[in-house]
Amino acid sequence: MKRLLGFFLCAVLVLPTIPAVAGDHAGDCKTNGSWYGYDEYGSIWWTSTMDGQSASQGTMNLEIPASVNFFDGSFSITEMKGQWKKTVGNTYDWTAVGFPFDENAASLLIVKVSGTNILGEDCDSMMVTDIVMEVFPPIADIYSDTPIAVDTSFTDHPGFRIKVDLPELLP
Repeated sequence: MKRLLGFFLCAVLVLPTIPAVAGDHAGDCKTNGSWYGYDEYGSIWWTSTMDGQSASQGTMNLEIPASVNFFDGSFSITEMKGQWKKTVGNTYDWTAVGFPFDENAASLLIVKVSGTNILGEDCDSMMVTDIVMEVFPPIADIYSDTPIAVDTSFTDHPGFRIKVDLPELLP
């Protein structure tokens, strides 16, 4: 009974002091759908589709356009596949994995990118933060091996939901 009383007292005193993350949609936004985002120079940097087995976790596909020299000696990078999970409110952590390969389709590396998406008040925009890219040799355990390179220089940047938007047909 004391625990229950303590819980209710905590809820009454503490919860009103926690700011809402997303206005009227505080905690109600869904990350499911397709998104696009910009880099710090204003160029489209990525597209992503997130799907969910539930409102709290799911899978994702992350596509980062890559040039011939995306990584030293690589030709391109596969579409990255990953997982996301809701942490609190409208905040979602995610990790995706991709494989740069050369012109002979030989895998050169394993790339693991992780970050956090914070959905905005409208649920159709987000800030992508805390991005970390880890690079591993082509044969590695990405959960226990030490990466050969780590990049944390990514800036926080916006992302936007892709919505159905049919153009008006001219008469």
